[in-house]
Amino acid sequence: MKTVKNLRIPPDLLKAIQYRARRERLDESTAIRQLISLGAMEYAIHLYRDGKVTLNEAAEVAGLSPREMIETLWDHGVKGNVTVDQQRNTLQFLLERA
Repeated sequence: MKTVKNLRIPPDLLKAIQYRARRERLDESTAIRQLISLGAMEYAIHLYRDGKVTLNEAAEVAGLSPREMIETLWDHGVKGNVTVDQQRNTLQFLLERA
């Protein structure tokens, strides 16, 4: 379900919206949605890179599947945020259960 929101757009952001709309031959509403989507993606990448969210949480913020999020992270040079200690603990856990 789509939601309608009213917002005030500062002049510098409005210029970016208008530029994208002209360059990509879009209406301003579409340009706004695309730029918000790009911002959400960058935000999700930033959160994941800093270890503040899981892969699934980052994917949810970005509006992607976990697999798509992995590919996006790779494209941005972001490696997994699992530490060696976490991997070692997981392996130990699995070996104890085997």
